Amino acid sequence: MKQEPIIFKQGEENGIVIEREGFEHSIFINQYTQALNTFHRLWEQQQRFFTQKGDDVTHRKFLVDNQYSNVIAFCGDRGEGKSSCMTSFATILTDEKVRKEAKRVLAFPKNKKNEDILLPAEKIDWLDVIDPSFFDEDHNLLELLLGRMYYKVQKMQKNREKEYDCNGACSHRELMEQFQKVKKSISTMTPQKDKKIYDTIEDISDLAAGMRLRDEIEKLFKFYLLYAGKECLLICIDDLDLNISQGYKMAEMLRKYLINPYCVILVSVKIEQLIDIIATAHKQEVKNTGLDWEYCMGMAQKYVAKLLPRGNQVPMPYAEDICERELQIADEHGDVNQNEPIYSVKEKVVQMIFQKTGYVFYNTQHLSPIIPRNLRSLRHLLGLLYALPDARDENWDDDDTGKEAFKDYFFGTWATQHLSKKDFSFARELAYYDDLSTMNAFVVEHFAKRVKEDEKIEIENSDVKDEYTKLYLNIVSNQNIATNISYGDVMYVLWLVNGITLQTEVQNLIFFIKTIYSMRLYACYNIISRGQDTLFPPTPDVDKKGHIHRAETLYANVNQLQRLLNGSYFTYPQGTLLPSKGEDGFFRDRTIIHIDKLKPIIDGLFKNDTSLDCLKVCEYLALCVTRATISKEQYEDKGYNRIEKVPTYLGQISTTANYLVFDFLQPFYTLVNIQYAYQRFDDIVKENNLNTESKTLLDLASTTEGSLYKQLTRIDEQLSDDQKWEELHRLISDAVIRVTDVQWAIFEELLRTRNIHKSGDDAISQAYGDIQKLKIKLYHLIRKDTQGEDASILKFSFLNVLKSLWDKDKNLSCTQYLESLLYMSPEETLSIDIADFASNLRKALRRVLIWPLRGRELRTLISAASKLQGTQKGAFTRQLKHVFNDEESYQMEQVIALAQSITHYYLMVKK
Repeated sequence: MKQEPIIFKQGEENGIVIEREGFEHSIFINQYTQALNTFHRLWEQQQRFFTQKGDDVTHRKFLVDNQYSNVIAFCGDRGEGKSSCMTSFATILTDEKVRKEAKRVLAFPKNKKNEDILLPAEKIDWLDVIDPSFFDEDHNLLELLLGRMYYKVQKMQKNREKEYDCNGACSHRELMEQFQKVKKSISTMTPQKDKKIYDTIEDISDLAAGMRLRDEIEKLFKFYLLYAGKECLLICIDDLDLNISQGYKMAEMLRKYLINPYCVILVSVKIEQLIDIIATAHKQEVKNTGLDWEYCMGMAQKYVAKLLPRGNQVPMPYAEDICERELQIADEHGDVNQNEPIYSVKEKVVQMIFQKTGYVFYNTQHLSPIIPRNLRSLRHLLGLLYALPDARDENWDDDDTGKEAFKDYFFGTWATQHLSKKDFSFARELAYYDDLSTMNAFVVEHFAKRVKEDEKIEIENSDVKDEYTKLYLNIVSNQNIATNISYGDVMYVLWLVNGITLQTEVQNLIFFIKTIYSMRLYACYNIISRGQDTLFPPTPDVDKKGHIHRAETLYANVNQLQRLLNGSYFTYPQGTLLPSKGEDGFFRDRTIIHIDKLKPIIDGLFKNDTSLDCLKVCEYLALCVTRATISKEQYEDKGYNRIEKVPTYLGQISTTANYLVFDFLQPFYTLVNIQYAYQRFDDIVKENNLNTESKTLLDLASTTEGSLYKQLTRIDEQLSDDQKWEELHRLISDAVIRVTDVQWAIFEELLRTRNIHKSGDDAISQAYGDIQKLKIKLYHLIRKDTQGEDASILKFSFLNVLKSLWDKDKNLSCTQYLESLLYMSPEETLSIDIADFASNLRKALRRVLIWPLRGRELRTLISAASKLQGTQKGAFTRQLKHVFNDEESYQMEQVIALAQSITHYYLMVKK
């Protein structure tokens, strides 16, 4: 049978919630059913036990001490609803009207004839809930229980016109006399502190009070029930484990004095904490015996197992069970908006967070850590969100009230509950870190240190260092420059550690960092969405007061989101996202382009027959090139770009560079500021085409129909020329990633599909298609004006434009151009290797301060400059013996003269 939605009523976030109706909407349906059957079983069982052999006291006590417990324990952690569940259950047992409501939903015990067999409500007397927090050295459980019973007797007596004697079975006088006996036994259980010895028969008699007390209480319960016309006394004790100093004493009173045929006891308790309390008490008792803590814990566990048998325990529902149920929120009057769509608890929480704050969370790993794991915290969060104004009104005007309130909750309440002490100080510092350009380095430094100190996580100390580990070590190196650590680097470090540890505290820290980044990404996105001046900031006047020349020239036209990203959304080991092309090992996901191969395409920009195709190829490179580099080795995953003093993602692509670094995922970053991406290529365009009439790549792209720029800015519909900002706004809305979970989803999907597709010319196009197939839902937004749902799906429509370049049927010329640029033949690769070797050798020779050098030293220096590894290095070193004599000395000029021979031997080894 389909369960009805859970209903949370506003104003019930704190305190005990007693359910009297609407049980089909309760989260405790299963708990109530279990408790009803347990109550019936215990009541029937104790009636059988205590009627055997009549008044044979010895037999009854044996059963009590060894076979029987009349305690039903509602078990759970703080805030999981055990007090509310217990109190509501007691109400179901004792209130006929509530029981009738409950019968419509709950499975009450029945006999074979389908008749109700549960003890009728009018036969049960409930003494209300007893709070152990009032217990101390002078007031114990029995005294409070006695006081409650006496108060009810006085109230009953006052309401009667004449003394009620229950057919002569028990008079008011007899009941009062039994009260006196029990009170005296309680008061004489402990000798007075000022008495040292017992010198009278009365004192000796007092010693037996404890032994008599059980029988006296049993008799009192019997007289009380006869007087009240009831059969069962229901005793409720809330949070039995909460009073640490008196917890063991209360448990002992339950075990010794309250297990009798006339009562059933309900307790709410955290079993683990009660065990700790009892173990601590045992440890104090045996502190001089040499028994260790493990022994005391074992004794405590056995004690609790006997007092609260597993069959008598009613566990509270797990968070996962609650979160799968549908949820509706009622106002203070209990009214539910029937027009609102119904979500499960876990979806409702993230939907409301977005509705009130604009922040997006996903239940990507079954249950997002942002969702509270206990009932009280869940109610508090939903109550907080319900009271906040929507992040956007009917006119889509932003309201930041919800953002600030949620940040306060997340930085304070959530972080305090979920982060360890050693992580909390870092988390608080990160929450208020305001330097976007160095934030990534700050996170990497602290998180890597945290990982290194964790004995359970082995990365740096591992003997096996695969490509993933090597890249991690490059990113966390303390030689890196802060402004060259990218957002992609941070996400890669978090992703790698997340996959190798199951530690909850580390997982929570990773979630906290990811959430902070999502908040920052959204904040930066909102800034650049305001208009042209924030998307492509104009260069301020450096002569204006308050401006520093360096800062203005270095970050000219760089927007806020670019500063946070620091160059990339994605970092990954080369070859892990796309298969290589053929046996030559050419990688498609990230590679290098020799800059000379670009010159013919730039020349074609102004030829009528090829200009459009050349333009689109140049535009694609502008979107996919991460940086320029002088040598091939600086491109590989060795961290060279991270030690550069100036951010490598800033400024023009140098015309002195030999190579361009290509990354097929780079458009996610460059489209954050497409004008800046195009602008980087101005120097190359001008140098290779002197007759451009000062036209830039952006000028050409924005004025040429069919260009990528025109297609990208019209991904939804065509706008007129006076709506250029709306064009760009729609583009960044489609392309910009502003939730870390989205970035992770794309990365993991490409890892998953890498080996599904065959390697080939369309590998990049297939990968773009895989990203679009994810169809990530960005948010759920309920509009008040429509009373409906406006769910936005991340379409990444800009990828359709990029995919078209790889379509041979539609753009054969473009595909051929790209292939010629990206694919390097073995001859080209070897040529590049030789050029790199020559460059490295020149650098090595310049570093030599004292000439001449002996042949042996030169061979070592030249071998190191070759960057060869393994057998190739050995073979090259042996070949150098034909050039240099070990003991002969050589001047620098001699080495330069022999360079052709050295290169010849290098070429032999590489082939």
